[in-house]
Amino acid sequence: MAQAASSQEQLPPPPASEPREAVQPPATEPQQPPANAYSVPEGSPSIDERLSADEHRVESLEEQNTETKNDLSALKKLRFSGYIQSRYQYQEPLDDTGTGGFSRFTVRRGRLKATYTGDLAQFMLQIDAVPAGVTLRDAEATLFIPGTKQQLSLTMGQMKWPFGYEGPQSSSDREFPERSRVVRNMLPSERDRGAKVNGRYKFLRVSAGVFDGAGTDSGTTQDNDKEKDIIGRVGFDLKWIAGGVSGWYGQDLGKLPTDTFRRAYDRSRLGADLQAYFDVVPLGGTSLKGEFIAGRTYGAANNATHLDVPAHGWYLLLVQNIGLNDAVAVRYDTFDPHNGQANTANGDMPGADNAVDTLGVVVQHHFGENLKVSATYELPMTQVVAQASDPKDNLFTLQMQARF
Repeated sequence: MAQAASSQEQLPPPPASEPREAVQPPATEPQQPPANAYSVPEGSPSIDERLSADEHRVESLEEQNTETKNDLSALKKLRFSGYIQSRYQYQEPLDDTGTGGFSRFTVRRGRLKATYTGDLAQFMLQIDAVPAGVTLRDAEATLFIPGTKQQLSLTMGQMKWPFGYEGPQSSSDREFPERSRVVRNMLPSERDRGAKVNGRYKFLRVSAGVFDGAGTDSGTTQDNDKEKDIIGRVGFDLKWIAGGVSGWYGQDLGKLPTDTFRRAYDRSRLGADLQAYFDVVPLGGTSLKGEFIAGRTYGAANNATHLDVPAHGWYLLLVQNIGLNDAVAVRYDTFDPHNGQANTANGDMPGADNAVDTLGVVVQHHFGENLKVSATYELPMTQVVAQASDPKDNLFTLQMQARF
């Protein structure tokens, strides 16, 4: 027992527990944003400011878009068009000795036209550029009468005479290379300077105006007298048939060999035209066109070569389409340059005022919408008396027309 007690006494006492220092939890470190996160630099505009700037940019783009639309709208009102007629012509010699006749290439027409059409006005300018030079063909300023939906208009400038059908018709649409003989004599140049009114109401067509009367081929750029000519046409258009009646009254100052001084001679025309369109032949559409003109005082160069001379003529034209690209046309026209005067002879040549009949045939082919090729053969037949003979003046024309 004593030993046990002694061994217990020898054990060291447990160390006294020392007080521990309080451990502070580590401070939380700021979390780093992800590498792909958007950071707003210091001093950058706010979201509202950026939205306001974007709105201004959108408004600017809308203004630019509006201006572009306005420019395109104006360009849509401006139209350019034109055509070129290039030819090869051969006319047989006039007699057995080989005198006369020709074989030549030529540019008959080189037209360029600009037309601007607005709600109340129209501008039209056409020039003709050919080897002989550049000339003004049309220069028109047109006012569409308000409230008429462009059915009534007033035009001033240089324009075609509102007379008949073949005269005002565009040369690019005509089947034959040139107009008929009566139209070439009664309406030389087809144009003049003046003012006219155009009206349309349902199927009715009315066009009338006041013109200088001498035409653009008179050799002068200004009228040489105070006289004015009144020209007009009243017509109808029922799609399959159309036509009209035309009138012309004016005066031309001139001097005949029997006159001591210049005096005014009547310059008059009366005409009627008719066009009919059918679709009964399996090959294609058929059209029949005719026109009659009678008048007094006419001429090819200055519209006054034959002062106070009465004349008349007419033509009949048959056109047969073959499919969509081909057509054949036959035209017979006659012109009597002096009504009631008997045919004469000058040796073996017919008189200058003898009546002339012309038979023409043309074949044409369209290479698409912009190119047309035609071959025409015309046989003029001058009426003869006594020992005179019909001149050998048959004419072949090969024409290529390009248009846009």
